[in-house]
Amino acid sequence: MTVTAITPDAGEPARPPLHALARGLRTLLISGQHFRGRRAEELQLGSSDLEALGHLYHEGSLAPGRLSALMGVTSGTMTALLDRVEKAGFLRREPNPQDRRGRLIVLTPAGQHAMHWLYDQFEDVIRHALAGVPDLDVEQFHAVLELLAGSLDAGNHPHDPSGATTPRTPIHPL
Repeated sequence: MTVTAITPDAGEPARPPLHALARGLRTLLISGQHFRGRRAEELQLGSSDLEALGHLYHEGSLAPGRLSALMGVTSGTMTALLDRVEKAGFLRREPNPQDRRGRLIVLTPAGQHAMHWLYDQFEDVIRHALAGVPDLDVEQFHAVLELLAGSLDAGNHPHDPSGATTPRTPIHPL
């Protein structure tokens, strides 16, 4: 891999090129969080509410415990989130056909519509931003993003002594 040097900002000490790349990726992640927050406000939801809808959109119906695990929140926090988003009409709780006592969380048509709207907005922003990048190899750029996402996911899990890697679910932009 070839990494070209990047000139530091004024007053900044010279750093390795990967430091500048890491700083740019941190900025991208923060900008993505802000984007999600603004879209959530437009839907009169919280950012974590929108994150839950994103998991349901990509994974399909989920048990509350599984959704809690994906989001890294407690069952109490999840119950409050589900109550709030269900009241807003974006999801509903249904009986789990494989567990008489359990429930499944599913998107309503309004939830599906909201997620389509959100991803249309997201793609518009990306399309506009990349329009000024000549000769962009989108497939290669996608592969690099997936590689980085996989590396970040691997950093969130203990390493298996056998060297096996945990399969990664695709990244959800929002």
